[in-house]
Amino acid sequence: MGIDTFYNKVLSYFEGELAAARERLDSGQFSSFKDQVVAGRRLAEALALLAPYARQDQRARHLVKNGEALLRELMSVREVIRKKSATHGFRHTLLITRLLRKKEQLQ
Repeated sequence: MGIDTFYNKVLSYFEGELAAARERLDSGQFSSFKDQVVAGRRLAEALALLAPYARQDQRARHLVKNGEALLRELMSVREVIRKKSATHGFRHTLLITRLLRKKEQLQ
């Protein structure tokens, strides 16, 4: 197996892992923020290993750039806050609905 073939397989592996992590993030499959942080730290380690090759190869450069963007999203607490706010709004709406039903029953 030539070095170029091995290099392409390594880059393909990283692309697949980044795509899988992106899919998990977009579909909300991380069970907690802690899982996101763990995935983000592993991604950061992988990007650190890949970064020296980004200077020479455009495919590696693009991969590192996409990985860094994904890392920022994984480590962002914005989504966690938004989910908690949405849950609070849902509970508030549910409470109002229940109160209106009870009010109608009393009349």
